[in-house]
Amino acid sequence: MIQQKDAAVSPVVGVMLMLVVTIIIAAVVSAFAGGLAGDQHKTPQVNLAVTSVIQSIEGTIDPATYALTYPSGYYAANGLKFENNGGDTFSLNDIAIQLQSEDTTYTIQPTDAPNTTATATYPGSILTPGITNGGYFQKIGNTSLSDTTIAPGDAFMLYADGNAQAVTYTWSGGSSSYSPEITWEPAGAVHGFGVYLGTKLQYKVIDKASSRVISSGELFLTQ
Repeated sequence: MIQQKDAAVSPVVGVMLMLVVTIIIAAVVSAFAGGLAGDQHKTPQVNLAVTSVIQSIEGTIDPATYALTYPSGYYAANGLKFENNGGDTFSLNDIAIQLQSEDTTYTIQPTDAPNTTATATYPGSILTPGITNGGYFQKIGNTSLSDTTIAPGDAFMLYADGNAQAVTYTWSGGSSSYSPEITWEPAGAVHGFGVYLGTKLQYKVIDKASSRVISSGELFLTQ
């Protein structure tokens, strides 16, 4: 009578197989955890105080044609001033600023630049030449134009590149009056953004890497 014997795995081989599997699992988990750690980004936490800075408003809108004009040689440095009153240090290259007035929201990026091309209804940016490094954001104080680091105690401007005095539009059925405003109209943008003096402006400073809000609040634009 022929007896069949079941093949058995040696205990030593079994232990070795278990060790190999354990090592492979540990390596996969370690690589995954390392990848997560490498992808993590710390969103800056900052206490920003924001005020409006209105140097002058001399733009004139023709109610009939909507054309905007300025006095010859006119420039202005209007905008919003942000002060880092405590928290982390961040770079102006790493943020975007979202503005909201009533139902209109507009986001300004560090790569946006004022529109210097004149048209029939738009004369081009009147932001003071050389005041920024080509965009709308600029650190202020005794610093170079290329310095974008905002540490506690530092301040920066979000400059506006246009403005208009109060205007009244009339038609057969009535009229509408608008207060003075400051405006942003980046090069290549389809539409610009304006905020009227005396109205509420909401803002969000956004960390571009995480898309999270660094600071937010609201203020009333005053001259």
